[in-house]
Amino acid sequence: MIQPVSVPIDEKFITDACYYAFKTVTCSFDNAMKPRFGNGGLFKHLLGKIGETAFFRFCLENQIAVKHTPFRNDYSELNSMDDFVISLLGHDFRVEVKTATLNNPLNPDGKLVLFYNRDQYKAQEDHDYLVVFAGVNREVTQIALIGWIHAEDIRSCKIWTKNMKAPAYAIPLAKLRDMRRLADAEVWR
Repeated sequence: MIQPVSVPIDEKFITDACYYAFKTVTCSFDNAMKPRFGNGGLFKHLLGKIGETAFFRFCLENQIAVKHTPFRNDYSELNSMDDFVISLLGHDFRVEVKTATLNNPLNPDGKLVLFYNRDQYKAQEDHDYLVVFAGVNREVTQIALIGWIHAEDIRSCKIWTKNMKAPAYAIPLAKLRDMRRLADAEVWR
């Protein structure tokens, strides 16, 4: 069973996440952009930026080279590079971070299923990237990186439509790899 990685939340963490969520929403609104997949809005974008900020800090703390971040001051246009690019074992990997609200992100239920929007997945021409799942509690006092999966492996997951705004791949917790093994050469052999 994987062990989620807790990422401490401090004032700078929240300030950074709030800033980029606000920029995303206001730039999108100013340019008459609408959410492509499900709900938009400040709180949804804030949750996403919290997950991205947690992943960025994880990389820094674990000496994982970050070549590109999704943090920018102008979100007036969609950008295919709104993901991370990290360097591991001499190779560059694109990393997309997905954030879910969970009751206990540090100790998720073994039956937990995480979702990846089907249309967003199918819109990607190349599935040679990693997806990191983050979890934040409802009070936004805990953030954990739950685990990661190679995007190509998502294709084999079932499509979930019940109680969903849009069809999504249902990824069981058991299919994720432990965050602590992200930079482990053994995982990539």
